[in-house]
Amino acid sequence: MDEQSPWRGFLTTIAALAALLGLASGTAALVGFAAGWAALVALAYVSSRRVIRGLHLARRLPPSAFEDALLTVDLAIENHSARPAHFVVARDFFGAGIADLQSVLEPGPLPPLHRRIVSYRAFVARQWGVYAVGPLFVGGFDPLGLFFARGEALPLERFEVYPKAVEVEALATRGGRATVAPRDVSAAVAGQSLLFRGVRDFQAGDDVRRIHWPATARRGTPMVREYERDLQPLFGVFLDLDRRGRAGLGRKSTLEYLVRVATSLLWTAHRRGDVVALVAESARPVVIPPGVGEAHLAVALHELVVAGQGGGAPLVEVVDRHREMLPPGATAALVFATTEIDLEQLGRVVEALRGSAVQALAVVVDALSFTPVDRPPTPLETARETRRALETRLLTLGVPYAVLDADDEPAEALRRPDLFATRVPQAP
Repeated sequence: MDEQSPWRGFLTTIAALAALLGLASGTAALVGFAAGWAALVALAYVSSRRVIRGLHLARRLPPSAFEDALLTVDLAIENHSARPAHFVVARDFFGAGIADLQSVLEPGPLPPLHRRIVSYRAFVARQWGVYAVGPLFVGGFDPLGLFFARGEALPLERFEVYPKAVEVEALATRGGRATVAPRDVSAAVAGQSLLFRGVRDFQAGDDVRRIHWPATARRGTPMVREYERDLQPLFGVFLDLDRRGRAGLGRKSTLEYLVRVATSLLWTAHRRGDVVALVAESARPVVIPPGVGEAHLAVALHELVVAGQGGGAPLVEVVDRHREMLPPGATAALVFATTEIDLEQLGRVVEALRGSAVQALAVVVDALSFTPVDRPPTPLETARETRRALETRLLTLGVPYAVLDADDEPAEALRRPDLFATRVPQAP
């Protein structure tokens, strides 16, 4: 594929006119000029294709980044031909940036059977989501700059942009326990960590998913896996993706707030060394089991950026179904999309978590304060009363909570040290 040079079109037009005039008038000089120009154009065309002959490209790019990140993308140019390459141009399309077209010039000479690394800097200017990078192709101009020949393009790559995470300072005093407990160091204790300890006889109340089938077959009686007690704090996020919490549009939507809140909670817990987990139910269930490390965090963040509010179950039901995955001493962050919650069911779930020695905290996005999408507007006084009733119930249950409405900026609200401070709901 050629890219048209303005000079090429102009000079070709002049040569064509010279040929017509020369033939019409019988002027040999004009005909000779046109023939010489045609030979020069043909030589330039062949030369441009010699530049890309045997050239191969490879891209080195991280699979994801947070919003506002500045990345360095490395491009490897390899010359597999038998002659040096000059004026090689590598062009890439970075979909997550404002200036998506990126061009890098390698003037050369690039000797045969050599590789050279060129780079460009890209600023992640788009909002969180999934974008494409590419196609990436290599090309080159002829020495006169009349023709640009483009080589074979590399396919598109998937690139994920995560919401910009902020440090949730209020978590410093909420959840978790000392990573090292002196009384737990000297001997292994049965618990719910990822470290396998052995097998034992099945007892009433054991999770059937922990049955160790090979040992069961050998013994003839049910045997279950036993794990050592985890000394690291576990922080689980339960995210409300029920369709009944949909409200607002774009950056002022409940989905936007939910994803940003969950991202910052997971990132903060990861930064302080917690084991993290994520549970949500949209069009499909999302269960990221407890784990540590950047790769584990990336899996959870991937689920957030592709999430949609298509679920059909309230968050309290989701928590009740999956609360057994949290061991004693864990923290469960309940991120609600709406203040319209069954308060009795909420109380039962919180008491069940407390009975398992799991501490609960709540972040509520008030959907009634956003522009309604698929329902009539809720009267202002009704919305306020619904919020007051929820706050009173959380206060009674002893659950630290924070409520965000459409006037709040998630990043600013999450940075507040008193985010989970106990507040008495305002009177009507």
